[in-house]
Amino acid sequence: MSMPTQVPARRANLRRPPFWSVAALVALGLAASIAWGWRPLARLAYVADRAVNIRLTAWDLRHWPKVENAAFRVYYPPGEADVARTVLGIATHALPFEEQNLDEFPRHQLLVVVYPTEAALDQAVGEPPDLANIGYDYDGVIDILSPKAWLGSGPEALAAFRKDGPVPHELGHALLDLKADQNYPHWFNEGVAQYEDYRVTGYQWITPTNSLRGPLYSMAQLSNATFYSLPDQSRAYREGLALVEYLEGIKGHHAFLAFLHALQDDVPFNQALSQVYHFSSPDALFHAWLRTLGRRPSTTESPQPNIRPSSSTALSPF
Repeated sequence: MSMPTQVPARRANLRRPPFWSVAALVALGLAASIAWGWRPLARLAYVADRAVNIRLTAWDLRHWPKVENAAFRVYYPPGEADVARTVLGIATHALPFEEQNLDEFPRHQLLVVVYPTEAALDQAVGEPPDLANIGYDYDGVIDILSPKAWLGSGPEALAAFRKDGPVPHELGHALLDLKADQNYPHWFNEGVAQYEDYRVTGYQWITPTNSLRGPLYSMAQLSNATFYSLPDQSRAYREGLALVEYLEGIKGHHAFLAFLHALQDDVPFNQALSQVYHFSSPDALFHAWLRTLGRRPSTTESPQPNIRPSSSTALSPF
């Protein structure tokens, strides 16, 4: 299973409403952003863009069937009603925990779109085909590949989707995005999403090449410039998860929430890291975490099998 990543480009293939309507939505988004408090210009623009994209997506898909409740609206194409109901159930189950854990409580329905094929999903979000992704969270909208495209049909496939599917992961992305408006690096974004997924479902993405006792990427390699282009994405993701779990553990959840609140208040990520955790830089965080493993980045080991933990009480470094 390929873990989902955030898409770096706008969805571009769906029809748009008239220009005047787009302009009105932009103005609406800006007004809403200003009403929420002062933000630096780039962040203000991002918040406005996200608000507009949510509304444009609802416009694009206004003729699609949907299932919804107070928290979510799930759009789906013909033949995917059972999947949409399953997605709604998974998201609704995961939401209260993730809201509490990230101290973020959305004030609007979260939009989710189910796609029947990988090609349709990639085309909708403007990504190249054949990336083997099963979910995206981008610009306020969660996109999910139907399990029929990668697990098959029937009750067993839906059960596996509930256990290993991307919905809690993408929900973690969506809530963190609403919390801090992308004021964080990619490794942290993916680490938080995996942490939320793990605590809800018990799932960890473990492969023969991503053991934390094996070769590791450096913090420089985990930077935004290269994170999503690293050849072993499972290793990059697992390091992101381990670093987030380390932050959760060293001073407790109250400190992690203080860190998230600092990001929410526009404190730059590195400054918030210093302010809350007293790490002078991400490199200092990385090396402190390495010391807990009792190893150096060049250490290697024989591959381990793909395993799934039996409980969600603690994360294993192995």
